[in-house]
Amino acid sequence: MHGALLLLAAISAAPAMARDLPVELVTLGTGGGPVVQTRRAQPATAIRVGDAIYLFDAGEGTQRQMEAAKLPLGQVRAIFLTHHHLDHVGGVGPLIANRWVQMRHMPLPVIGPPGTMAMVAELVQAYRPIELAPVTLGPKAPPPMASTVSARDLASEMNEPALVYQDDAIRVFAVVNDHYHFAPGTESARTARSYAYRIEAAGRSIVLTGDTGPSARVEALAKGADLLVSEVMDRAAIARDLAASGFAGPALEGFMKHMDANHLTPAQAGEMAARAGVKALVLSHLVPGRDSDTGDEGYVRGLAERFTGPVVVAKDLDRFPVGAEDR
Repeated sequence: MHGALLLLAAISAAPAMARDLPVELVTLGTGGGPVVQTRRAQPATAIRVGDAIYLFDAGEGTQRQMEAAKLPLGQVRAIFLTHHHLDHVGGVGPLIANRWVQMRHMPLPVIGPPGTMAMVAELVQAYRPIELAPVTLGPKAPPPMASTVSARDLASEMNEPALVYQDDAIRVFAVVNDHYHFAPGTESARTARSYAYRIEAAGRSIVLTGDTGPSARVEALAKGADLLVSEVMDRAAIARDLAASGFAGPALEGFMKHMDANHLTPAQAGEMAARAGVKALVLSHLVPGRDSDTGDEGYVRGLAERFTGPVVVAKDLDRFPVGAEDR
């Protein structure tokens, strides 16, 4: 069965959820890559359904951005990771540790690519010295940090949308996207995966592409979504930055081939949005996303000819009510 049909079948077969809850997307971090910037934090997106908060990626600085957005750590129900690049996971360990310090002991699901369970276990082990120096608020010692987190690896082969999480507020579907193109037979090709997510909540739908190149699987996942949050790159700006840093010849050509295969131009993001029939498009994970950016032109160039719906180049801490006009 085609991916879009499988998705529709799964949605229609799942139990009904409350449809009167407000749904809001908050772009906590909109910069792409590990280079630290002041205007754009590393990737993190929050979806709030009523009082419940769900995090998609948690780059360095995620907790600071949550505080700025007035999103309480104690209301986070789950974390979903798109892939294991540093800019997407650098804030996971501090969030787990700080949640333990704050006496939040209900196990927090952390769901992501193969290797997520091992990564979380080793992060917790690295924080063992913190456990041995607890700040106790009473006679009872805090539980082990490991008991306050529940990590899970997604299936490595997920070519059709699959339900990966469900509670009383949301359903989350995932599919492997097209961010990785490793040489066959390598350990990375066998184990590293990157995912896109679709969130169904209160009768509305949000799709996050994650980092990806052009992908028919992501397009199928996004069919008919109220909001598509897509990564985007300014290819010309990347080439200029690399050249200014000394890249030239085969090195520059090779890196740009990598970017072309593993990321989306504005035109490609627009084509995906149009073919998927989404209602609106938000551009995030901007690459290079430098503090020196003077405008958004490079992140939308050629897009309007492909997609005629509403388009926003997101900034950190932007808020997007989803389907508010339908309530």
